[in-house]
Amino acid sequence: MELKLWNKVVLTVDTLETYLIDLASHFFFEIGSIGVEVDYAQGYLENHPNLFGELPEELPISRLEHDTEIIAFFEEAVDLAFMEAELSNIFGDLPFELELTQQADEQWQTNWMAHYQPQAISRFLTIVPQWYDNYPARSDERVVYLDPGVAFGTGNHPTTQLGAQALEMVLRGGETVLDVGTGSGILAFVAKQLDAQHIYGYDLDPQAIDSAKQNLLLQPDQTNIEFAVNDLLVGVTHQADVIVANILPHILVNMLDDAKLLLKPGGWLILGGILEEKSQELESALADRGWQLKQKTVMHEWVSLMVQVAEAK
Repeated sequence: MELKLWNKVVLTVDTLETYLIDLASHFFFEIGSIGVEVDYAQGYLENHPNLFGELPEELPISRLEHDTEIIAFFEEAVDLAFMEAELSNIFGDLPFELELTQQADEQWQTNWMAHYQPQAISRFLTIVPQWYDNYPARSDERVVYLDPGVAFGTGNHPTTQLGAQALEMVLRGGETVLDVGTGSGILAFVAKQLDAQHIYGYDLDPQAIDSAKQNLLLQPDQTNIEFAVNDLLVGVTHQADVIVANILPHILVNMLDDAKLLLKPGGWLILGGILEEKSQELESALADRGWQLKQKTVMHEWVSLMVQVAEAK
């Protein structure tokens, strides 16, 4: 069978300006691209107004020093001369380069799938890509199935692993869990596998909630898991045994007071998404707001904090 070929256009430009990258990406979509990827743009997502508190990927020096690439895929033939003229209007005097190649559909898909293998993230928990439908789980293994094609958390990031391990420590079965900044829903599914009874996942980004709902369909037990678009814990009324939040520290601070109102006595607040160099600032904010640090765990410069409401003296 003859393989389908995609026309792949790579735009290389030395800029991290959010509006320029967005304009170029939008241009590619406007002229018929079926997908656009931004690569090598260190700092671009962290400064993007629509990041919704998601965690930036850790990149090696070889990628950090590379010019930004905006990669677009087209089904139909492309006119590089037209693209160059239009992009010149976007970038002005800023130099850029365009390269056109063809990429086989099967190679693209195979490479993508080969990148994601089942990953053990704790003694009992394993994240399994959805295409491993006959994954041979051990009798004591808790499996979460995930579609890695939706980039809102795949289990590879240390903060996700720390959050899952913390949930494994505190859940005994029957709890109500709130997952704030749920992304792909991975920590909500972990809580379900650890026998939590009711799980509510929230995210400010509607696309993240769509991703979580799609991943919910892959789970063997889909009962009592609800996802909704929401700004942290604003307006939430569910009393919880555990609240887990894996988002950036300056956003975490904004939910501490609401979390205190929603946690049942003796409940746990599990916080992730914290670089070690930023942890002390958050720990001070927790102490100022009446929280007591019970455990601090570090993995590859990322920190997880397990806290409870401080007892009155």
